[in-house]
This record gives sequence, structure tokens and C-alpha cells, in this order.
Amino acid sequence: MDSTVELHRVICCGRECKRVSMKRTTAATKTQPGEPPPKRSTSSEESELVQRIVATPPFARAPLLTRFLVYVCECKAEGRDVEITEHQIGVHALGRPESYSPGEDNIVRNYARILRKRLDEYFAGDGRHEPLRIVIPRGAYVPAFAPNTAATVHEQTPEPEALPFPATSAVPRSWGRFAAPIAVAAVLFAVTIYWGMHARAPGVYDLFWHEMLASERPAYLVTGDSGFVMLQDITGTELHLNDYISGELEKKFPGFHIDSTRREGSYGLDRFSNYTSTADLSIAVGMATRAQHYGRPIKVQYARDMHMEDLKNSNVILVGGPHANPWLELFEPESNFRMEIPLRHLEGMHTDERLFINKHPRSGEQQVYTNQAGNESRLTYALVSFLPSADGAGHVVLLEGENMAGTRAAGDFLLDELSMEPILGKARLRDGSIGSFEILLQARTVGANAPKASIAVERFGMSK
Repeated sequence: MDSTVELHRVICCGRECKRVSMKRTTAATKTQPGEPPPKRSTSSEESELVQRIVATPPFARAPLLTRFLVYVCECKAEGRDVEITEHQIGVHALGRPESYSPGEDNIVRNYARILRKRLDEYFAGDGRHEPLRIVIPRGAYVPAFAPNTAATVHEQTPEPEALPFPATSAVPRSWGRFAAPIAVAAVLFAVTIYWGMHARAPGVYDLFWHEMLASERPAYLVTGDSGFVMLQDITGTELHLNDYISGELEKKFPGFHIDSTRREGSYGLDRFSNYTSTADLSIAVGMATRAQHYGRPIKVQYARDMHMEDLKNSNVILVGGPHANPWLELFEPESNFRMEIPLRHLEGMHTDERLFINKHPRSGEQQVYTNQAGNESRLTYALVSFLPSADGAGHVVLLEGENMAGTRAAGDFLLDELSMEPILGKARLRDGSIGSFEILLQARTVGANAPKASIAVERFGMSK
């Protein structure tokens, strides 16, 4: 007779909750008189172990790691080992589209390395007395639940060993009064060394987000103004921040209208407002999730609704190129890069050339990085900048892309702990804070999607 053991629980990462069901069918056995009661089912023990692990701070602050671990353990518990592949983990746990290629995007391998490290830290620290441990084998992703031999060693009381003195040698009696203090000191020393090795201090990625989100300054994420981009495309006229904040675009384009093809009448400048791209919205969702980990909200603001005073007194993340987010112009003088989108009036549209100017190229670097079309994809560039705020007392992050896919690649890079940690390590100052940096990225794009970007140019310490 079979019985099904089922554990339902809720895993909360920030405010995002996921219901997890882990099942396994086990053979029920009858208990004969005089026999000890049967042990708790292995599936229940494994599920409860996963629950304890993902409730710890290192996992609660990392929703992707939590989803990775829960997905592979759920598949294992339900006997779906064949579904524990790099592609399936990327799609079902890490949010990649079905079309993504593990050969071009190594996010699963990167997060598997982090997951193995975090599991080792758990079983060396809070989980050192767990009867079972989870092992993700290198080169594979199917988890194994194995006895925790370290816990067994700790629980056993070792037999006292004979002292290494010859039988004819006598231990001086005066040593006895020192034995207890020496033993206590040895234990305290061992505990100090252990916690020094295993206590997990906040990582550099956490420090970066604390500087951006956990200060007393408000935090804004400013999405791009796609209507402003369309207006420049149609008119072939490049507009700047002064035109944008003056509120007098009607004077710039007197009598502007576009005839409607569906009904009588025309569209005026008022129809080119309140539009933003899906890439910007995707970044906004990711940033809002990140902000929840630090208990601080981030205000998502449309570029046209932003004001100069908001920029001066806040930490700000500006999303989009200069044509979509003219506020970027305020910080261009401090940047090593300038993005240009040449415009010319051509049947109502602009040429598709976009480029980043490297103001001070170093050996091996190009002066101009231009998007290029290939047979099936397009090479595009994006910029992640971390610079002082307008008043110099806070921070601003710029996420610029030569197109929508480039902007999204910049946002994905910033939200990827594994990608950002080496950059932040180089940017970290002696006082522990994060100094200014800029990363020019390149990525091959298909439509509005870009696989994981690679670094083309790095800059550190432009200004502080």
C-alpha cells in the first residue's frame, strides 16, 4: 500500500511569495509488535531542510538563488531528474525566455557556483548539526541529500586518549590546577577562530545597494520618455534638456500635427507623452524587488514628471539613452563616455546609427563604439555608470543603451550579483565605500532581448 507524503510551504523573498509543493511516494510498512516506530519519511526531512536553508538571510536576500534551490529540489523530490538541466533551470528558476541559449548565457553556471558556496557556508555554520546536507555536484545540477558527516562527528563523544607519556613517567601534580583554565581558553580560542572564518559579513554587492537605497536620501528610478524619442524621430530634430524642462515644446514645433489615417482629425504634441519602453519597465520591476531586500522603497518616476530639486536631493537611477531621458545630460561632463544618435530628416525617420564616444581612449580601446547589424543579430553597446549625484552628496546610476535591448542588458548586468562583484571590488575605496565607476558593455541582441553582456571598457575613480 502506498502513501503520499506532501509538504506545502510558503517561501517569502522580500514580498514575493511562491508556493512550493514537494512530493514523493514512499512504500508504507506495517509496524510489528515490539518493533520501533518507523522513522519520519525522507521526503519530509528533505523538504524541511530546504525550508530552513531558504529562510536564512543569505538566501532571503537572494531570490534567484532561492528559486534555483527550490526548483532543483522540487524536481528531485518528484522524480523529475530529467528536467534538472541548465536550460530548464534558466527558464523556470532564473527567468530566462524559452529561446535562451545556455551556450551564450552562462547565468545558470554562475549561480550554481554561488549556490554551492552558500550551501557550504550554511552547513559549516547554522546547519552544522543538520542530519542531512544538500550537495549540488560540480558539472551537474541534480541535488543529492547525503548524511551530514560533520554533524555525526560533533554529536559523538570521543573516548579519552592515553597521554603520550611513557608508563614510567609521571605527570607533575602541579599541572592539574592549570588544566581547567587552559581548556576554557582553548575552547574560547577555537570558537573565536570558527566564527571569524564562518561569520558572513555583508558582501560588496550589499554595500553598493545600501549606499544607493538604505541612506536617508530618497531613491528614484526614472524611466525613459519614449514619446519624446518618437517626436525626435519623426521631426528629425534633436532636443535637449532645456527644451524638455521648459514645457514649451509647442514653440519648438508650431502647428505640429500628424493626420490620422483611421478617422478625421490629427494628432498633436499632446499625443507624445506618457510612453515608456518594456525594457525600462522590466528594469523598474527588478530594482523594486531589490529595494525590498533593504526595507526601503524606490520611487519609480516618469522622466517628464521629474524635477531638478528631486535630482539634487536624491539617489537616482536614470534609465534609457539621452533621447529618451534628457536628464542624463546633467552627468555627461563627469562621464568618460558620450552617447550619440545622429539624426537626419529622412522620410520621417532617423538613421539607425547609434554610437558611444570614448572621450579618453587608452591603449587597446576604440574611440568610437558603434552598433552593428549581423546576419541574425545585432552588436550593441550599453553603459553602466555610478557617479556622484547633482549635489555631490549622493549617487546616480546611469543605464544607457544604444537600443532597447542594450538598455535591458545594462539593467540585467547591474542586477546580477556575480557580474557586479568583481567591478565593485575594484571600485571599493579604503574607507569601505564604493567609488565611481563606468562599464561599457557589448552584447549580441535578437529583437528586444540581449543575452548576458560582456565588458568592453572599464573606468574607476573618475570623481568622488
